[in-house]
Amino acid sequence: MALDDAHSRIVSFFIESAKVDSFNGLRVTELMALYENSESLIEDLQQLVLSEKISCVFGRLHVNPHIKRLPDLPTAQQVELLTSEDLRSVCAYPTAAEIRKRADIDGLRDRPYSAELFLAEPQLAFRSFEMGALERYTSDPRYDIGFSDYMGEMSISGEYYSDEGFPERDKIGLQTFGLGFDHDRIPHIVVFLRYLAGLSPEHQQYWNSYQTDTDVRMCEQYYRSSILGDFWENRSVRYAICKEIELLKRISEQIWGEKVFKDMEANDAPLDLTSFLRPTNKNFQRFILALDKLLSESINPKFFEGKIALEDEVQRKDGKIVVQRKGTLRLLEEWLSQEVAWSDDKEFKDVIMKPLRKVRELRQIPAHKFSKDDFSKEYYKERKWILWSVFNSLSNIRNTIGKHPDAAGIEVPEWLNEGAGTFDLF
Repeated sequence: MALDDAHSRIVSFFIESAKVDSFNGLRVTELMALYENSESLIEDLQQLVLSEKISCVFGRLHVNPHIKRLPDLPTAQQVELLTSEDLRSVCAYPTAAEIRKRADIDGLRDRPYSAELFLAEPQLAFRSFEMGALERYTSDPRYDIGFSDYMGEMSISGEYYSDEGFPERDKIGLQTFGLGFDHDRIPHIVVFLRYLAGLSPEHQQYWNSYQTDTDVRMCEQYYRSSILGDFWENRSVRYAICKEIELLKRISEQIWGEKVFKDMEANDAPLDLTSFLRPTNKNFQRFILALDKLLSESINPKFFEGKIALEDEVQRKDGKIVVQRKGTLRLLEEWLSQEVAWSDDKEFKDVIMKPLRKVRELRQIPAHKFSKDDFSKEYYKERKWILWSVFNSLSNIRNTIGKHPDAAGIEVPEWLNEGAGTFDLF
């Protein structure tokens, strides 16, 4: 019977393809030799779809129908499309139940994500993980890891990949991973099955140990870039802070001939400033240290020369006078107080200087005392509050000095002026 033969060929083709990690569907026109006409083929395909023995992927809706990237369309829609689509762009896949009848999946127990693809799961289905899964790799200098605010990539470095003495099981990587959030807005790692299936058995089991069943939604930026292939504009609060610093450098140089912030090396987002860290005291201190480097440590003392005094004369207890250099935050505060006629001095200190000083204050804590490490989701909330208050501080400084007549011509992205409603606070 043609229907049974067609079904058998669809299942066999996929299983043989899966054995070599291709996971391809069969182009349905390959089945025409079993039928007198295309109408009969379509009827049998529809029957197989309705009986949940196969599913079909259509070229008009997917870039490459030979790969099942996304979840199956509703059965009724597949049946309808089979009557209207060019069969040359349609590929058929067996369902998991049919694959299990003909293939031994037990041999893939040590590769749980390969097993899922072998059962015709969509390659761009994702699994979510606790942030701790990354720490094995971020703490190992043999792995190269790059971060942006919403995604990252990881691989064994070239030196160790070519090292014959380095275990083959550890020569692995993830083409990308992304950021997701649960209903409490707690960050998680999300990884596509296709990339997880490329890991060695040992590393698949490692990642599986961190997998969570919590309802995690992929963040929109990662979804748009990786699923839809759309360009997305980075508008995280961390990125907004960096953009404000960049604008302050341009404005100050154009008005006074010197940048108020030093130039920093352009690079990937530092791990410590991203959301890809577990909410622990140790990681929060890493975040504060990195943020302070971005802020007070990058303020340029040379900018203030000739504008305000850079040093203080301080009398010691023994009566001697010593000269002390002022800290960068004090220099900034004194210069802003002198340069701008603030309508409310208290508001100036609370809104603009207090957040910057708070970061510096928090950085001093581990420098002067031991603190016990602990785990708390409250660190995520505190981190977001600090980032927002710092952004608000820098935005106010930039907006104020940007009104200087000599700052004309420097364009400010509209989304920066619109504030929190236009970017993500993480």
